[in-house]
Amino acid sequence: MKTQYFIAALMLLMITFSNAQNKAVFTVNTDKPVADVQPTMWGIFFEDINLGADGGIYAELIKNRSFEFFKPLMGWKVMRVSAQKDVYTEGDITVLNRPDKTSTNPRFMRISLNNHLKGNLGLQNEGFRGMGIKKDLRYDFSVLYRQKTGKIKMHLELLSEKGELIGSTVFMPTPTNNAWKKGEISFNSTATDAKAKFNIWFEGSGVIDLDMISLFPSDTWKGRKGGMRADMIQLLADMKPG
Repeated sequence: MKTQYFIAALMLLMITFSNAQNKAVFTVNTDKPVADVQPTMWGIFFEDINLGADGGIYAELIKNRSFEFFKPLMGWKVMRVSAQKDVYTEGDITVLNRPDKTSTNPRFMRISLNNHLKGNLGLQNEGFRGMGIKKDLRYDFSVLYRQKTGKIKMHLELLSEKGELIGSTVFMPTPTNNAWKKGEISFNSTATDAKAKFNIWFEGSGVIDLDMISLFPSDTWKGRKGGMRADMIQLLADMKPG
């Protein structure tokens, strides 16, 4: 039996060696094209890795703006900077799910306030390894919100890498009768910083739900609101892809 195995293996080896000696030759006649290659058959390959889309060609500055990352608060930090430690409780900021299981955007954030002052309770977003902010440029903030009760102010701040204030405004949501509403406000930066962060400080009393917290620079590609980064898209456009 061992002899039969040896003979079979030897024959297989000889066949493989014989095939390896028969080289295939292909001849390409470059001077005789048979069909035109259309420009629509080639272009730029794009893959969303290493912040290629979010944090890359997409101009959105807020990381995890709808709390749908694997970790709902990835990119966010809850801030409780106050000497009045009794003005907040553990459940003041929570991430909840909509009861509709088919929703493509199930999560939202609920903020519960009880006579909070600015500096008692807030959120900070780190951006995509920081936010690239330009001096004197307009930045457009928007948010989907549902204000259940109370009177609330949202203090919006851009901070430099050193923690210096480089842009701010105040957004005043209004009661929405339990319906979701889009709020928008714009403000200008006062300095350039490649590693800025974004703060939201809450003031007042009541309950408010937040989703799709967004911050866009105004100098997007062709000035399109909520669009692409002008500098990166221009580089791609200059390649004149098919």
